Amino acid sequence: MIKKVIAHSIMLSMLVVCLGGCSSSKPLPSDSNTDAGNSEGSQSTSSGASTLVKSVNIASQAVGTSYYALGTGIAKIITENTPIQATILPYAGPDAWMPELRDGTITLEIVSSMDMYWAYSGTVNYTEPYDETRLLLSGNWSNHCTMTVLESSGITQAKDLKGKRIGYEYGGNKLTVNLVDAALAAVGLSIDDCVAVPLADLSSAQRALQERRVDAIFTGSNTTPSSVQLDESIGIRVLPLGDLKPADIANGVPENIQAVLDQYVPGAVARVCSAGGTVKEDTVLTTYPIQMGVSTKLSEDDVYTIMKAIYENYAELADVHAWGTEWIPKNFVIEHFSVPYHDGAIKFYKEVGLWTDAAEATQAALLGV
Repeated sequence: MIKKVIAHSIMLSMLVVCLGGCSSSKPLPSDSNTDAGNSEGSQSTSSGASTLVKSVNIASQAVGTSYYALGTGIAKIITENTPIQATILPYAGPDAWMPELRDGTITLEIVSSMDMYWAYSGTVNYTEPYDETRLLLSGNWSNHCTMTVLESSGITQAKDLKGKRIGYEYGGNKLTVNLVDAALAAVGLSIDDCVAVPLADLSSAQRALQERRVDAIFTGSNTTPSSVQLDESIGIRVLPLGDLKPADIANGVPENIQAVLDQYVPGAVARVCSAGGTVKEDTVLTTYPIQMGVSTKLSEDDVYTIMKAIYENYAELADVHAWGTEWIPKNFVIEHFSVPYHDGAIKFYKEVGLWTDAAEATQAALLGV
């Protein structure tokens, strides 16, 4: 049964990427009758020793995204190397799955550092804090292709988007909205200077661009599988942040550009993305950390076991997706983080020598201890 669940998830991912499928704000139904995210939690035996939860659900962005691709790899590692069955569930964005993290349907998440912090702190688009979330590990820095147009459009600069039709909202995914707002603000524009076209998610945005119903969309990272496929089929061009050239940030990011990023996507920076994927030449893009979150509903033993499996099998992730090349032990623990690590992860990190005094100080400051 375990193999079938993982095979089903991977086959689903491949099928929808090939067909340009779509996702909704609700997760796809699982083909297994699992605990749906551990509503019972970890059980205790009469001897006091804890047993592991039977299953976990991992939330990610829509099928066809880098988040989903990497999530399938994580689910495979957990299922094949622990007694825990892991299932990947795609959503329109963190806004959609956070309530289910609170009720225990979701217990793990592949998420941007900004989304995790906004939810944890109850800021930006969250009216109350989701303090049930904890940090499991920090992974890669993702280069985001916020303003993408057709190569045949003749649009080569973000400033040329004035009056153009811009894919917007993405089902209420606030990070995507803020990335678009930041990209426009970096060239002195706002969405009011353009024609906002509400779109449900990444898949519908890609279809809208292909069908010429919009002039520019957000296409995820330069390695997002469905966007790479879109580029191969019709040809797309990624516009640089602020219309900057690599030489423009050789001595640092201009203050006005960093101020825009700090306003809309705090924690993000401008970096040069090397040619690859949907990016045809070295291009200045918005970049920020991608992390894995975990619910406090999972016990210390559960999280320790999951983290140990990932640590011992992380090399497999490089074969799943380009992001996986950076999901390596030296990146798992960072000194400056905005959401506390889970106690189970800390226990493991201490055993393998990854937990540092700086990380301990940040953890204590966040928890007020």
